[in-house]
This record gives sequence, C-alpha cells and structure tokens, in this order.
Amino acid sequence: LSAVFERTISRYGKRGNRYVPMDVGHAGENIYLQCVALNLGTVAVGAFRDEEVHQALGLPETEHPMYIMPIGHPAYR
Repeated sequence: LSAVFERTISRYGKRGNRYVPMDVGHAGENIYLQCVALNLGTVAVGAFRDEEVHQALGLPETEHPMYIMPIGHPAYR
C-alpha cells in the first residue's frame, strides 16, 4: 500500500497527515478480512527500507510506500 499525502493534505490541511495512516490501516484491515474469507494469509510489514521499496516499485516522487502485505497460502494448513 502506498499513499500520496498531498492529495489528502490539500483537502484537509495538516490533519491530512493523521488521516492518511488511518486510511492505510483501514485498507489493511480489509485486506486481512478478504484473506480470511479466501483461506489465505497475510501480514502487514511496516519495517522496510523506504527508499529501496520506493525504487523497486517505481513510485513517483510524491507517492510513499506505507505497508507491504504479502498474500498467500499459510504454512500451517
């Protein structure tokens, strides 16, 4: 998941800095729920090297990586 903070900040001002992570959290929760419904697994990874992920994904300068959520079949099946 990635975000363009400027989109939210342009509408909500400085409060946008708080809203963006909340929205990312909501999206992540929905990914978790869908994975459970499909008998898949995921995990939210927030500990990564921002610049390396940014470059690997080819994101524009204004877009920031927020979460990495690999999705697949859990090993415990």
